[in-house]
Amino acid sequence: MKNILITTGCAVLLCLSSIAYSADAPYVSVNAGVAIANDSDGTDSAPPATSFTVESDAGFAVGAAGGYSFGDARGEVEIAYQKNNLDQQTVSGTPTELTGDTTLLSVLVNGYYDFDTGSPFTPFVSGGIGFAKFNINDAKAVGSPNPATNDDDTVFAYQLGAGVDYAINEEVSLGVKYRYLGTTDPEFDTVTIDYSGHNVLVGVRTSF
Repeated sequence: MKNILITTGCAVLLCLSSIAYSADAPYVSVNAGVAIANDSDGTDSAPPATSFTVESDAGFAVGAAGGYSFGDARGEVEIAYQKNNLDQQTVSGTPTELTGDTTLLSVLVNGYYDFDTGSPFTPFVSGGIGFAKFNINDAKAVGSPNPATNDDDTVFAYQLGAGVDYAINEEVSLGVKYRYLGTTDPEFDTVTIDYSGHNVLVGVRTSF
């Protein structure tokens, strides 16, 4: 029995070593998860000028990327989309319920650094820059006689993140990642707001 356990243990270690193997190769990946938008502070310069804060509900995010692995480093181009329903707007301390949503369609060039642990688990850190199209869709204060707002702006976007991948085999890995996503301030006529948020994603990556 002891010899069987030792043999089995050695086989498992050899299997893990094979799974942990990493080589230069192109890859594609897909991700999906939760998008949590931070409260957005904004200003409206139209007389009388006002400041306000907009809160949003947690939403969803999806993305797909194609890239190349250079051993411990990776580079990719990613297209991602996320949506958050609007919750409320606060002006001069008075909250008002909002309907409508915001969406963000981004194209980012991302870089990753993988930390080789000699096991199927590979922690990593990441960063990226690019641009995003920020949309406000059917935004309206409940009870207001004003028409709903629909507008968009294309802004600079960036992200910082970290996570861990688990190698199923030499070609396929599963992962979970956290990202902080931010943009320059979108502008809509007389209104300027800020935008940032946190994404928690799970995904799969396949190398060729």
